[in-house]
Amino acid sequence: MRTFLILTLLLAGAALRASDLPDAAVPYPLQTCIVSGDKLGEMGKPVMIDYKGRQIGFCCKSCIGDFEKDPAKYLAKLPAK
Repeated sequence: MRTFLILTLLLAGAALRASDLPDAAVPYPLQTCIVSGDKLGEMGKPVMIDYKGRQIGFCCKSCIGDFEKDPAKYLAKLPAK
């Protein structure tokens, strides 16, 4: 009985800790850079950022600056959540 009680408390604690974790970002749905339109991976490893709970993909780091200047312009290219 004591073993069952300890195991139950351990599992309950693990469940509470897991629920405290932030939700994962919504995956990036496109195969192209949101800024340049180039296919991801053609210019090296794609760069991914988390923007307000949504993953955004870029062909290179320099596209991040363009995105940050006018995110709404580029976010319009994505399908609704």
